[in-house]
Order: sequence, then C-alpha cells, then structure tokens
Amino acid sequence: MVSPVKPSRLGVISFILAILVFVIWCIYFIIFAATVEGGLNFGLNDETAGYLVVFGGSIVMMILTILFTLSGIVTGALALRNKDSKRGFAIAGLVLNFLCFAPYCLLLILMAFSAIPTAQ
Repeated sequence: MVSPVKPSRLGVISFILAILVFVIWCIYFIIFAATVEGGLNFGLNDETAGYLVVFGGSIVMMILTILFTLSGIVTGALALRNKDSKRGFAIAGLVLNFLCFAPYCLLLILMAFSAIPTAQ
C-alpha cells in the first residue's frame, strides 16, 4: 500500500495566507457596505463613521494585506525551494499572494512616475 504524500507545510501556510487576505477584504467590504447604508455607525454620526471606515479601514487593510502577502510570498518561495514532490499548494499560494500584492506594486510605480517632473 502506498502512503499518500502530504503537501509541504510551508506551501499550505502560503495558500492559507492568501485565502486569509481574501476573507479579510470580504469582511471589510461588508462593513463598508453596512456603514454606507447607515446600518452600522459605531455610535457615531453617519459622516464620522463613514470617514472612519473609508480612511482608517483602508489604511489598516493596506498594512494587513502587505504583511500577509509578503509573508505568503516568502513562505511559498521557501516551499518551492524545498524539493518536495507535492508543490501544488506552494504554487497556488505564491500565485494568489502575487495577485494580492500586484495592485500595491502598481500603485507604488504610478506614484513614482507621478513624482517625476516634466520638461516644459
């Protein structure tokens, strides 16, 4: 009888981190929609609650996304570096983490190009 080969632990962690980023963003959008519709105001007036969710929440989400995706990319790369036979979770986690991190890289590139002075 052949024993099944388990996927690498780092690959599974990388995949879980990518899924965690997706779940956190879903929760943020649900809170955002509830605040915009007036159903959730944290005991504040509607305008203050909206500013709190939009500005404070987006900064927190940006920090969490960058931390989780960078750690997911590192663990996925470490899982691929180990020559395990089951690398599916590592590849999936690495791809999903890169997809989560790509908008932030694009934003940084656009900000860098917008800071370049133009010749007149």
